[in-house]
Amino acid sequence: MKKILVTGGAGYIGSHTLIELDRAGYDFVVVDNLVNSQREALHRVERIIGRNVPFYQVDLRDSAALEEVLAEHKFYACIHFAGLKAVGESVAKPLEYYENNMNGTFVLLAGLRKHGCRNIIFSSSATVYGNPDGIVQYTEDLPKQRCTSPYGQTKSMLEEVLIDVQKADPAWNVVILRYFNPIGAHP
Repeated sequence: MKKILVTGGAGYIGSHTLIELDRAGYDFVVVDNLVNSQREALHRVERIIGRNVPFYQVDLRDSAALEEVLAEHKFYACIHFAGLKAVGESVAKPLEYYENNMNGTFVLLAGLRKHGCRNIIFSSSATVYGNPDGIVQYTEDLPKQRCTSPYGQTKSMLEEVLIDVQKADPAWNVVILRYFNPIGAHP
């Protein structure tokens, strides 16, 4: 069974993704520092899927702690949801957003590479499109524009980092997901 590392897996999108991964027959491990989430979300996932969710409370910027997780498991892929995400807060605390989101991803990528995992799905954002004039419907071929917040800038810059990583080493498989505020609930 292929094992997936889900960073930020205790968050809203991450926890829903765990249910779908289970339904599709994947095994997974969650790494989350619980800054934007609560352990209770994983308990709810456990009740829905009927099994324990392997969980490590690790901040991605802590390379030693992340190394322990990566050394213990053989991951096929990583779905990277972890990061600070409040647009307004990012305007008030830009350094914190740049440091957390960028450095966390850099440590993650280095660790994945070291352990031979070169498949990553990156949770980006539609904020990378900025505020295009006259656009009512966004499509994936819409060009990126200057983002309106440090949060958006981190997503845009990390997209470029991932593209550069893949160009430098074509063994990497990179998927970038851009979306607006997801809503909904599991039945």
